[in-house]
Amino acid sequence: MMNRITRVFVPLLLVLFLGGLYLYTLAPGLTWAFDGADGGDLITAAATGGVPHPSGYPTYLILASLFLKIPFGSLAFRTNLFSLVCTGFAAFVVYQIVLSENGNISSALIAGLSFGVFPLIWSQAIITEVNALNGLLVTLILFLVLRRNSPPIADFLVGAFLGLGIGNHVTTIFMLPLLFGDLLTLGKFTAAENRWILKTHLVNQSLRILRKLAGLCLGLCVYLVIPFRARSEAPVNWGNATTWNQFVWLVTGQMYRTRLLDWNALYLYKGVQVWSRFLLDQLGVMGILLIFIAVALLFKPTRLFMAAGWMVIIYSAFSILYYSPDSYVYLIPALVAFSIWIGLSSARISDQVSKRFPRFKTLTMLCIGAIFILRALWAIPVMNLSSNKDAEQYAQTLLKSAPPQAIIFTTGDEATFSLWYFHYAYRQRPDVAVICTDLLVQPWYDQVIKYTYPDLIVADYAQEQDIIHDNPQRPMCWTELNRKASVICSPKKFDRLTK
Repeated sequence: MMNRITRVFVPLLLVLFLGGLYLYTLAPGLTWAFDGADGGDLITAAATGGVPHPSGYPTYLILASLFLKIPFGSLAFRTNLFSLVCTGFAAFVVYQIVLSENGNISSALIAGLSFGVFPLIWSQAIITEVNALNGLLVTLILFLVLRRNSPPIADFLVGAFLGLGIGNHVTTIFMLPLLFGDLLTLGKFTAAENRWILKTHLVNQSLRILRKLAGLCLGLCVYLVIPFRARSEAPVNWGNATTWNQFVWLVTGQMYRTRLLDWNALYLYKGVQVWSRFLLDQLGVMGILLIFIAVALLFKPTRLFMAAGWMVIIYSAFSILYYSPDSYVYLIPALVAFSIWIGLSSARISDQVSKRFPRFKTLTMLCIGAIFILRALWAIPVMNLSSNKDAEQYAQTLLKSAPPQAIIFTTGDEATFSLWYFHYAYRQRPDVAVICTDLLVQPWYDQVIKYTYPDLIVADYAQEQDIIHDNPQRPMCWTELNRKASVICSPKKFDRLTK
């Protein structure tokens, strides 16, 4: 009875601690912190029935739309809360993975705790982004892959979660090889006397793979919501994916492909430097030590270690090779693997200590856990976004200062997406038009401008100067490239062009 109570109380304590930590530091609304500028785009797309930037994130859109129905708080607060729930649940799944592996509640608790207080994981739990949901789906996939003697429905679910994961973040496709890990066991059945066993095993594994692929196909059906949302003619409608070519352009992220083409040695060297410094900042000295113990002393070619090792290698490689200021967020699955290794290593240390000092076993686990708790408490001032209102004040000031009927040209994600949030999601200043000059090079964007602002004259493939020339009766304004809440407005249509 006591053991059953402990198994319920301990993970509940973990979730409550992390939930309280996240809630205390949660951003109250829209924020740019921790590279969260995309939040304005995601929220506005979800609120208006539109489609955000590539790859469209249909899984996130569906779930975020449900959280937007919460009857309190701003729209951004609700989606921030969505990230909090995803991360708390992901920490619980990490706890369950380690508990299933060694049956040690203390090590499972340390694994879940270390995952939850990694600065990257924490930062994505308190803002609006797709990364918290990505972490949750990755942990669910890993948990189902590692289950032993699982029922047939588990095969279907792991495929479905993989499909939904790809629908949230395309890098989840790197988890695909884990679905076929059981095929590696076929090597055991090579002797002639085991041919019947081999045949039976092969049939069973084939059926399992078919169930996983069926679940994968069903999960990928989430992408069907994109063309439906695109046809609604929402003001945020990246790609205007009403045709097959535009749909493929969106979901494959064609506009970002050039970020994978820089393979020169200097760039790769810098990428490895950034990767190593980032992991040291995330893991800390204790985390590095525990991971070293896991790899050096505990490594076995088991399903858990092979899967975790794959996640560390593939996501680290992608983070290094993908040229983007926020490429570090792609290391979230690697941190999932690291937290599992930390939990397993803590159990090994405790066992070794108990051999010499039997009474110190529990104390050892308490000390390891206390290190992560103290590290989290020490980081609260840095992570705390409870008073962060810079993005909202910036956008609202810009909208208030713009003259009536103004056309506001924006540059950069921070200015553009924060203005979209208030202008489209909250319908503030319906008299003005917000146009992103960065997107005017995209052939689909002038279509979106035309139906969003039917009173504007917008030619096909229009550029900034064309819009200025064709709408001389309207004041023209430009946001500054920095975060200062100011607009430069000109009553004369060519003033800016002739400067």
